[in-house]
Amino acid sequence: HIFNQCNAPAIAEAPILQMLSVRTLVAALAVAVFAMAPASAFAPAKSNGRPATSLDVMGPKQAATIEKLKNPAKFEQTVQGLMAQKGLTRGQAEKRYGEFLADPDGFALKAAEEQRREKGYKDWIEQAMANSDDPEATLRRIKKFQRVNSIKGTAIMVIAGGLGVWYNFAHPYVPPGH
Repeated sequence: HIFNQCNAPAIAEAPILQMLSVRTLVAALAVAVFAMAPASAFAPAKSNGRPATSLDVMGPKQAATIEKLKNPAKFEQTVQGLMAQKGLTRGQAEKRYGEFLADPDGFALKAAEEQRREKGYKDWIEQAMANSDDPEATLRRIKKFQRVNSIKGTAIMVIAGGLGVWYNFAHPYVPPGH
């Protein structure tokens, strides 16, 4: 047994530790960590602090080039529209369209964040409340949504971790030759 190999008789003689494998202890520790951490702690963040929304397999330049080769008429129409609507140069319009093609979700989040900043809102909740006919009811709905989904996320992590611990108890690791 692993505890008998570490020359620590006091630890090796503890009945609960004799029953648990190292793998089970690690799984139990992981369950505790996941249960205490907010779900956002596991979303990879980009340098700007927002969670990543793409795999970053290709960048905006590559996405724009592929779209230009795939559908040149649509690409040109979109770039011309951006130039006219936003007052951008051709290079800026191509870059903006490439950013959209490479990461549409991230592009939308970034645009919404910029719009919020321009209007002076500190976050999306403040903006939603300002645009609502009943700000208090809107805030209650948002808080309820966040609370319910936090509970659901925590429950999923605890159940998955518990299943991992159960599996380790039901199917303990037996080293070859023992």
